[in-house]
Amino acid sequence: MLAQLTHDHHDFLLALARKLCRSHFDPADLVQDVLVKTIAHFHRLPEGVNHRAWMTQVMKNLFTDQLRRRKTRSVLDPADLPVVVPDEAPWWHEIDAEAIRAAVELLPDELRETFERFVFGGESYQEIAEVQAIPKATVGTRILRARRRIKVLLVEMRGAS
Repeated sequence: MLAQLTHDHHDFLLALARKLCRSHFDPADLVQDVLVKTIAHFHRLPEGVNHRAWMTQVMKNLFTDQLRRRKTRSVLDPADLPVVVPDEAPWWHEIDAEAIRAAVELLPDELRETFERFVFGGESYQEIAEVQAIPKATVGTRILRARRRIKVLLVEMRGAS
């Protein structure tokens, strides 16, 4: 019975799958999925059911599921991305603790003290704010400005050497 059902409706299902899939999916895969579902659920189908109509609905549901999965997947498949091998390590890989310490020493006092307490002292924003008698948001602003200034200084130091 199943073999006859598959034989009778295969061409119809393939034509329908081609219309649905166009160039987005492989129509033969969709037909295969429908036939697998048909075999898996054949014993549950009521007596006298229109098999073509049932398989058509299954195909539409499977196709809709594939579209939804594609939308939730990232736009680019990582396997499709070219592999880029850098010729050499970026310049910041050469930065050592001494260079960072030198850049920190060049910061204005208020930025340096806040930055050192946070990075080297491991103090929280709240602790630094209490010790320096400044708002907690100011601590964050000073740390951000210190980081930006250190970056500029490191770039300048690199260019000078």
